[in-house]
Amino acid sequence: MARSWTNRLNPFAWIQRWFTTAAFFWLMGTTALLILALARESAKVSAFFAIYLLLTVACSAIAFVMYGIDKQRAVKKQPRISERTLHILSILGGWPGAHLAQRMFRHKTLKVSFRLVFWFTVFVHLAIIAWGIWSGWPFEAVRNLLGI
Repeated sequence: MARSWTNRLNPFAWIQRWFTTAAFFWLMGTTALLILALARESAKVSAFFAIYLLLTVACSAIAFVMYGIDKQRAVKKQPRISERTLHILSILGGWPGAHLAQRMFRHKTLKVSFRLVFWFTVFVHLAIIAWGIWSGWPFEAVRNLLGI
């Protein structure tokens, strides 16, 4: 079976596809947990976990829209949204939405300096998530939300 030309240009394409799928499911999972936390009156969720969920969902939605607007402005040669604004949204928790927008709109995928800062932001958030999983707060929160 012959490899496609995209795989020859980018041997790490399968990692990008995997990470895009993981970012999508992470965003859907955080959205579901946030809805459960808000819908159940008896839910006991730590403030840190609730704030992280809220920031992830809200900043991801905003980042996705902002990337789309920036791409549209870039095509029309209009004033752009600053990279700082896009990075701040990612730092605040919007990295899943930002990554999905980068892939969907094919925007901000070539500028190396932008990508380095973005992937550093993702790494920091993955470290926070790993620390949270290691400390057990997501499992405790899910048990409380589901009433287990």
